[in-house]
Amino acid sequence: MTLPGLASFTEQVSSTFEVMDGSSPFELKLIRVVEHSKTENNEAFSVFFLGPADRFMPQGTRTLSHAQFGEMDIFLVPVTKMNSGFEYEAVFNYILNK
Repeated sequence: MTLPGLASFTEQVSSTFEVMDGSSPFELKLIRVVEHSKTENNEAFSVFFLGPADRFMPQGTRTLSHAQFGEMDIFLVPVTKMNSGFEYEAVFNYILNK
């Protein structure tokens, strides 16, 4: 499966992704997408998710499920703790026009 690109993730800001965590899945909300660089041959960006305050995930690859994208494996890194929950970042760097 090909992971979504910058434009696809941007269209889904505010949508929820389910973390497929064994017998107790939970939701992350896509809160923002940040473009790092984009050229004719490359696009690099980060996506940020907000998870529940009572459920910390250490960095690692997680299987996420989304209504538009289906299931995907994404490496998530916790970046901050806020009153509303834990924020996680996934960084993407795609080579375009192979």
